[in-house]
Amino acid sequence: GAYSTAGAIEDGHRAGTQAASFCGKSGPAPTPSKLDLGETAAAPLREVLPAGRGKAFVDFQMDVTTGDIELAHREGYESVEHLKRYTTLGMGTDQGKTSNFPALAAMAALRSATIPETGATTFRPPYTPVAIGALAGRAIGHHFKPIRRTPMHDWHMANGAEMLEVGLWMRPYFYGQSGRDVNEAYVAEMRNVRQAAGLMDISTLGKIDVQGPDAAIFLDRVYANGFAKLPVGRARYGVMLRDDGIVFDDGTTTRLAESRFFMTTSTAKAADVLSRLEFLLDTAWPDLRVAVTSVSDEWAAMSVAGPKSRAILSVAFPALDVSDAALAHMGLLESEWQGHALRILRLSYSGERAYEIYVGATAGEQLWSRLLEAGRAFDLKPYGVEALGALRVEKGHVAGPEIDGRTTLDDLGLGRMAGKRTGFVGDVLRRRPAFQAPDRQRLVGLECIEEGKRLRGGAILFLLGEKPYGHGRGRVTSVTFSPERGRYVGLALLAGDVASEGSEIVAVYPMKTETVRARIVSPVFLDPQGERLHG
Repeated sequence: GAYSTAGAIEDGHRAGTQAASFCGKSGPAPTPSKLDLGETAAAPLREVLPAGRGKAFVDFQMDVTTGDIELAHREGYESVEHLKRYTTLGMGTDQGKTSNFPALAAMAALRSATIPETGATTFRPPYTPVAIGALAGRAIGHHFKPIRRTPMHDWHMANGAEMLEVGLWMRPYFYGQSGRDVNEAYVAEMRNVRQAAGLMDISTLGKIDVQGPDAAIFLDRVYANGFAKLPVGRARYGVMLRDDGIVFDDGTTTRLAESRFFMTTSTAKAADVLSRLEFLLDTAWPDLRVAVTSVSDEWAAMSVAGPKSRAILSVAFPALDVSDAALAHMGLLESEWQGHALRILRLSYSGERAYEIYVGATAGEQLWSRLLEAGRAFDLKPYGVEALGALRVEKGHVAGPEIDGRTTLDDLGLGRMAGKRTGFVGDVLRRRPAFQAPDRQRLVGLECIEEGKRLRGGAILFLLGEKPYGHGRGRVTSVTFSPERGRYVGLALLAGDVASEGSEIVAVYPMKTETVRARIVSPVFLDPQGERLHG
């Protein structure tokens, strides 16, 4: 459109002439005279246009009528700023661009004054028209939202990592050195972790510092499982519930001192967990002497996993004792590395012996390179999030696809974590009868039993011989190819009253019109006794 008043008038005249000609009207059209804004503004309307039987709208967005302006005048709201707020005039998305002038002219007529004497409201954007492209253009690709990069991001980019957006974070999807595409690479990366060792960037985990005399009491109420008796220097896996008894998030928390804890959360829920903790301290338990602070950006974090992981740490940190006696499973070791604070936690997400290593963010890439150098003789290689997810499926660990805002502790097989303990968030409502119903969907493992076929995440589960219509008896949540079993395996949520372990079931994937038979098995596909964690 035209941006100047004169240009808009000329544009309108030209369009009107063309429209008249199209309708068969011919003859010369009067040429519009140049608009004298001073004369027009100074000439008041002699009367407010009558509304007739209906309403005469002045502001089409906010439904302001001439009657509203007359009422404002009668009640003393003659000031244009009062008029605006009394009638909501000009408060729409156009900020009065289409309505203010006729409305002010009407008020000027009622006051027997000119428009300059009556005044004008403050025009706000977009007083000058803004192209839709200017508003929508920034919402394209990586301009749509901010991007967060880990301290090792540049190393990943320089060493053939295919990056993946995970929330706001950019994370290594897989590494080109491992395979031609993700399907080939993640299996190779899995095998290397199981047979030797792998290095994973886990800096995206949420990290929260919890301090104060009542910190242990606070965590005891936040987590479904107890933390008050956790010894100093030990970590524990914990699960948080929402008020309604649904699982909110899981992670590990380590006791650094009597009144200080180091909490980690999932990448996706980091901000939500911190907000939740602050909300509870402000509203539910303002008497507790606790402070929670996000330290996610202060630490670079990496995980070394695999049977050779301890040997690699011994070479990387020759001055530290990383033996089983000094650093047992779920243990903590605090030290320094080249002047930077260092924390080593012996935790495993893959099912293998593993260590999470935290160092100051500025030293993250330097320590990452040091670990790779130390692990070269042990075949240490980096691996991406696709392999990470596949490793956890093999081990039967639940994650976002299972903790999807609809599942309870019992659904996920974690009911014993809470035991008989009471008083934590979500404890009362998690016991609702509907959550104990026999047909409620529970976590199971699935093993594909058809040669040459695969399971798909999101597939709908039906009983053998059952017509594949509707929502079925459950759904597949996570899938991977298992090198250990030589076939596709997956985790699923299946109605608890329809089948048991060893039974066959049908997984239907309508998107690709695929139907695959699978066997219900334990969700722990690998090392159910946990021997690899201590091997």
